[in-house]
Amino acid sequence: MPVRGHRFPGGPADHLPHAVRTGRDVGAAHGVVGNEAMVAQMRKGALEYCVMALIGDDERYGFELVQRLRDFDGVVTTEGTIYPLLSRLRKDGRVETSWRESDSGPPRRYYRLTESGRESLERFAREWERFRDSVNAILKERTTRSSRQSEFPSPLPAGPGRTLSAAPPRR
Repeated sequence: MPVRGHRFPGGPADHLPHAVRTGRDVGAAHGVVGNEAMVAQMRKGALEYCVMALIGDDERYGFELVQRLRDFDGVVTTEGTIYPLLSRLRKDGRVETSWRESDSGPPRRYYRLTESGRESLERFAREWERFRDSVNAILKERTTRSSRQSEFPSPLPAGPGRTLSAAPPRR
């Protein structure tokens, strides 16, 4: 019987990625979050408002929204994500629906924003701009600070047991 926590090469799960075998995010375990996880988190927080913005003052059906979202880099999503989201928006009273016959298949459910949905989208847009501007300012400050530090390297090498002051270390 294998000892818990030990991995035996060539075992039944050896061909699987480490994160799948262990149930842990390797990047997070090393203090680094992978781009996929980071983008997924950002997408998750903004997707419902992107959908509401695409509906705007028009009426749109679900698959049309999926297709439109595919046009935007980094916002790719599937029907399996959009339809539950639209259902939740409907239950929350931010969209309302109507059924219409389609020229090419079964009837389609069309979504349109309610007044509550428009207000929610406007609040999000204001907060998003404020948040985006703050994040951009922080990133710019970081970039500026990094370039300043590289312009003026320290005259003394830093390392274990070394200090950057002119005085000798105390003993």
